[in-house]
This record gives sequence, structure tokens and C-alpha cells, in this order.
Amino acid sequence: MRPGSRREVVLCAVFVLIALGWIVTGLRADPGELHDAPVVLVGPDVVTVPLVKQVNAVPGRPFSAGAVDNRTEAAELLERGDVVAELDIDLSGTQDELRLATAHRPALARAIQAEVTRIEKTRGRTAVLTEPPDRLEGRPLSWVTFATALAGFLLVCVVSLVWGPFARTLPRLLARLTALAALSVGAGVFGWLLAGPAPAGERMLVASVLAATVIAAGALTFACEIIGGLPGLLLAATVIVAGPVPLLLAGDRLLLADAWAFGSRWTIAGAGESLLWAASGDGVTGIAQPVVTIAGSALLGLVVLVAMRWLVRVDVERPGALASVRPWRRTLGLVLVSATCLTILATALTSALHSEAVPRPLASLASTTQCVPAGPVEDVDDLNRITRLRAEPALQGGDVGVSAHLSDGRSIWMFGDTLRDKKFSGAGFVRNSMLLVEPDCLQVVLPESGGAIIPDRGDGVGYWPMSVTTLDKPGYALVVVAAQRVRTTDSDDAFGFEALGPAIAQFVVPDGGVPQLIAVTDIGADDADTRRPMWGAAAAVSGKWLYLYGTAREPDPPLGTGFALHVARVAPDHVADPDRWTYWDGTGWNKRPGSSSELIPATDGVSQTLSVFERDGRWYAFSKSDEFLGDDLVFWTSSSPTGPFRAQPPVGTLPSGVARGELRYMPLAHPDILEQPGSVIVSYSRNSTDFGAVLRNPLLYRPKFIRVDLPDR
Repeated sequence: MRPGSRREVVLCAVFVLIALGWIVTGLRADPGELHDAPVVLVGPDVVTVPLVKQVNAVPGRPFSAGAVDNRTEAAELLERGDVVAELDIDLSGTQDELRLATAHRPALARAIQAEVTRIEKTRGRTAVLTEPPDRLEGRPLSWVTFATALAGFLLVCVVSLVWGPFARTLPRLLARLTALAALSVGAGVFGWLLAGPAPAGERMLVASVLAATVIAAGALTFACEIIGGLPGLLLAATVIVAGPVPLLLAGDRLLLADAWAFGSRWTIAGAGESLLWAASGDGVTGIAQPVVTIAGSALLGLVVLVAMRWLVRVDVERPGALASVRPWRRTLGLVLVSATCLTILATALTSALHSEAVPRPLASLASTTQCVPAGPVEDVDDLNRITRLRAEPALQGGDVGVSAHLSDGRSIWMFGDTLRDKKFSGAGFVRNSMLLVEPDCLQVVLPESGGAIIPDRGDGVGYWPMSVTTLDKPGYALVVVAAQRVRTTDSDDAFGFEALGPAIAQFVVPDGGVPQLIAVTDIGADDADTRRPMWGAAAAVSGKWLYLYGTAREPDPPLGTGFALHVARVAPDHVADPDRWTYWDGTGWNKRPGSSSELIPATDGVSQTLSVFERDGRWYAFSKSDEFLGDDLVFWTSSSPTGPFRAQPPVGTLPSGVARGELRYMPLAHPDILEQPGSVIVSYSRNSTDFGAVLRNPLLYRPKFIRVDLPDR
């Protein structure tokens, strides 16, 4: 074998392997799954912003999501082609509307609908596809542009079979150009017919794009063949024929991984497809690149074709030069057979890989347990009777017990460390739980995992609820739970834990529906420093503001010292964005957390978790003075949410009971329950230093209710 022939064989083998590798690896990388499809969610910021974060964090990143709060803006994004889908979130019901681009691609449309349905299912919702009129709906445009590019490539192969790789005379050069022009005209006529009833301008654009792909593919193939001979022809086959194969079989660039999606854009068929979608109404965003690809390929090929006519004329007209024509035909036939086998093999491998695709796991979906009849609740005795019910294995015991009223007549209760029956199928002990209370019915809200309703972090840090507020929306309520991040330091010590900072959990509760967690946001870095206020230790909504009260004190304080009280505020819809919080510094509001002033000092101060509420224009802070080791139940009162708060005479006592092994702590007010003028229902948590006793009798680990009088001042 001649050295030149050997080099040609090696180059041909390299190009075949590159083409095969490109096709197989492109479709092996999550075949048929979405990758960074640009979508927009339409709805109130408080719902869409956390959803956008969650959607963008889904493994594999099927969507690149954004959010707007009105349909007009979303429609403009869809019309311009900036996004391929719009999801209108209707929280007055459980069904959302999915809109796709006017000329959405069939394969992409199916993938988007499937992925949106999957995500919606995790929230107990459904999405209905709104089908717009679509002139080119269902037409496989990537196959159309591939066919025209392939036609240009095959034309060169036929011409080479008949006349050889070089135009030896000017008439032969003109004949090649004429054949290429005639084929492009045919492709243009086909494009005109394909566009059907579309306006004349759009039909002309489609015809022009298909004609241009023929010229670009043919001219580029001529150039590669002239410069590289047989290896050059295989290079052209790799770029023009093999390059877009992953795109063809996946159905859309957004169904390919990043590298192959990017590469397919720079093939002639891929560039032609982009221009066709732009012509059919999918927006004009990003058309510069496909125009450069097609025009550049055509220009490069035509320049080489014309230039080589004169550069090789002397050599090919020498006597004996025609002796190389016959071997060229044989090797060209070998190329065509190899290309056919390559396509068949790639298609077979693709089919096998598609059948092995594994669906992405679903996120957790909350549901409620069976209703436990509670009977009528008319007074404090009825509340305490309910706490003695043991019929629900998912909640046998728990502390904290903060509550909030829903506009549909129900109420939500959040508990801290929750003990479950040993027969319960899920986790036997969780950091938090939720109880949904309606007339004569108690239901525990459980995530699909059976764990905590606010799930632990991956590093084991859990969340203790501190306060609950509700915001009424059309058809739903937004429930905001302020919690503290807790890390266990000694599992054998009841006090072996440390609080690392606050967090905000947001739930959407459709009227009459099941609460669904939409976001958990840690506020600030993990830090056990108690001098940093634990924001959300109490919370209250007044007017357009959500007030978040924080408690703080010096590390290792003197025995019996309580916590100082601070306050921040934020528009409720932006509670999960601490950059929007402002802090009361004693004279006004500013954005510096460190400047917040004390509303109540730590000396004779409040417990770490307390209640703050407004009644008849007067503000009340209710807590146990001097935290766990104090005895007195105290109201601090003020005329405004920013204080100054003044302590009133104790309204009762609540000794901790450590000496007897009976723990009583964390008194909390429930101003919305059994409301009466001049008084308020309060609860306090109970526990035992003997954990074995609690396991034997979980009733020892449940809140108790009392009614206390409000101070006159």
C-alpha cells in the first residue's frame, strides 16, 4: 500500500469513528430528556419565586425557568421565542394552563408536557395544554432540513461518480453549479408547498431556507472533496450527514445534552431547522448564528470550487491523469455503503438506548391521614380532651404547638419533636409535624416520605417550628412557618442540641385542600451564637407587613436570664428574601440586621419562643419570664408592633418542674381560638425527664390549654 493511500485509510477510519462516536454518545446522554428548556411561570411572586428555584434545581435541569406576574409579559416572551412554554398557575383551583410557542416542536411539546405533568403531580396539581392554531404543527422540520442537506451532499457524490472530483473544464464547472442550482430550486418549490396555507411571505422564507441548505451542503461537500479527496468527502459526511443525526432522532435540540445541542446548531441541517422555526412564528431570537452557518458554508464551498478549477487545471489535463477516475468511483461507492451501514447501526443503538431510559424520581407530595373524630370544641376542657386522643399513630406526642386560622374555617397546627406510634410505617421520631383541624376532624399532614413535614437537611439538621402566619389569597392561603435550624450535639442528653439560625418554610393551602410545601429557605449561615436574633420566634401580620420578632441574649448568661426581643418586617410575599427585610433600630427601619434595637431587654426577658399578637389596637407579647427556669406567665403590652413593650403583672405561674421530672415550658397564645373579650387561650408544652415514661405514655408529651385574662393596660 502506498504511503498516501495508507494515510487516506487512517483518516477515513478516524472520520468514521468520530461520526459514530458523536451519534452514539450524543444519544446516550439522557436520550429524549429535556435540557435547559426556557420556560416562564406566571403567578404571584410569593409562589413562583420559590418554585423557580426548585424547578431549576431538578436533577438533569430539564428547565431553565423564570417568573413573571402577568400573562401579557409572558405572552410577549413566548411570541419572541425567548421561552418555549408558559405555565399559568391558578391557585384558586388545582389545574394550571400550559401554553407552548405558536410553532412549538412536536417532540419538544410532548417532552415539556410530560415533565410539567410530573412536577405538577408532586404538588397535587394538573396542567392542561392550551393548543394554539399552528400552521406547521406536527411537521418534522429537522428531517426536512436534513433531507435537503443530504440531497446537496448526494448530488456531489453523483457528480463525482460521473465527472470525477475536479471540474477539468469551464463547461464542467458551470454544469456542477447548474446542477446544484437546479436542485436548490427544487428544494425551494418543495418548501413553498410544505408551507401550505401560510402567508406568501412566510412561504417564501421557508422556500429560501430549504434552497439555501441544498446550496450550502453541496458547496461545502465540493470544497471538502476537492481539498481532501476521499478523506475530505468522509469529513463532509461526518459534518453534514452524521452531525445532525442525534438531533433527528431526539426530535429537538432541547432534548439533547449541552455539547450535542450546541454542535447540532452549527450543522447545516440544524441551522436550517432554526430558521424554519423562526419563519413559522417561533420568534427571531438567535437567528444570526444559523444564517452565518448556512451562508458561510455556501460561500466557502463556492469559493473553493471556483478557485480549484484553475489551480488543478494544468495537472488534470496532463496525459494519463484520467487513469485515476475509475479507482475514485470504486472508493466513492465504498464511502456510500459505509455511510449507509453507519446510519443503520446508529439508529439501532439509539432505539436500544431509548428503551433503557429511567424516569426521574418524583419529589415528595403531602397528603392527610384518616380523619380522627374530635367532637365539638366549645371551651378549654374540649381542647384538653382533644389532646388526650390517641387514635392517630402519626402524632402520639409533640411540643411547641403553634397555630394559625385558615380562611376556609380550618386551622393549622405545627409541632416540634414529634413521637409516633411504633406501628407507624414511617419515621418513628421527626423534628416537626403538622396537624390540620376542622370541625369534628383532626388529620395529620404527611409528606410522601413519611418523615417531617419540613424535611431535614441532607446533613441531618432539622427544623423546630416557632411561629405560623397565614396570608389569604384568592382560592388559597399562603402559610408561613418560621422555624429554627437545630443540630443534635449529644443524643443521650435532652438538652444536647444547638440552634443554628432561623428558616422560613412556605406552604400553599388550596381552599379545602391539603397543604403543600413549596419552599424552605435558611436565613443566614449556620451559627450557634445566641447574640444573633432568632427571627421568627414570634410573628404577626398587620396591614401590609409581616412582623418577625427575634430573640437574642449573651452566651452563658446568669441563671434565670431571659431573651431580649427585636423586630424586623417584610412584605409577606417576600418573606423568603432576607434582602427585603428591614429592622427596627429604635427610631426607624433600615436594612442592617445588627442595628436592631431591644424592644424588651434580656433581664427579666422573654422565652426563646413566644407569641406576639394584636387585639383591638393593642399589641401583646406573651411569654414565660426568664425563659425555662422562670415561673411567671407575663404579658408585655405596647401601642405599636415596635414597642416599647412594658411588662404587666403576672397572670399565672408555670414552674418548670425539673425537680419532679415533669417539664413545663414554652407558653404560647392562640388569639384566634375560642376568642372572648378580655381573655385569650394559651398553651404550654409538657414533657418528662424520663423518656421511657414518655414512650409508655405519650400523653405526657402533649400541650395543655388554659385561659388567661388580658391585662387592662
